Amino acid sequence: MAVVDIRGLRVSFGEKTVVSDAHFAVEKGETFSLIGASGCGKSTLLRVLAGLQREWQGEVSLLGSPIKAQTRFQGSLRRNVQMVFQDPYASLHPNHTLYRTLAEPLKIHGENAIEQKVNTALAQVGLPADAARRFPHQLSGGQRQRVAIARALLLHPQILLLDEPTSALDMSVQAEILNLLNRLKAEHGMSYLLVSHDADVIAHMSDRAAFMANGRIERFFDRDALVRGEHRMG
Repeated sequence: MAVVDIRGLRVSFGEKTVVSDAHFAVEKGETFSLIGASGCGKSTLLRVLAGLQREWQGEVSLLGSPIKAQTRFQGSLRRNVQMVFQDPYASLHPNHTLYRTLAEPLKIHGENAIEQKVNTALAQVGLPADAARRFPHQLSGGQRQRVAIARALLLHPQILLLDEPTSALDMSVQAEILNLLNRLKAEHGMSYLLVSHDADVIAHMSDRAAFMANGRIERFFDRDALVRGEHRMG
């Protein structure tokens, strides 16, 4: 079953069209990646799927249900589609402890046993329970990105949207985070939609990928093509 199905997606800002006639589907349990230079439209496409970019045209279905432009995500869709951003520092409130950051979505959704769930989420991403008392500035970049991943996983989403999740990190930490994401995906049976301009990241993570340029999807790659490195365009 396709958990993401996009047909004829178009996003414009004034006169400028940033995503033009995009078509693709993401199957349940796979990692599908968008690769391309900065500014080619991949992050905008991700923001449509996260419900953050609400001005768009075309047909989009998530988990078998169509979504509408100019509409906030409600109910199960808010739980089941989560996003991890490029810069973990920007996505974490600087004046909130990690406990507050992680507890907030649980409270909003009426969850119980919040402290236990926060501790479990931290443990899943390799952080000790006492990290909950810290503030973002007291963590390394890799630790902050682990917290961002923990927050995205708290509500057990079916789809995780990853916008350049390791590009702000040094090489050794990048590998740790990518391996963590692969392990968590296998454990939770999630589907990933990953945006990156890094050909190595795409090859390491993806079942399939699409190359974007100037707002258009120009080519698709299956796993064999990725292993052969056909996505390394220049």
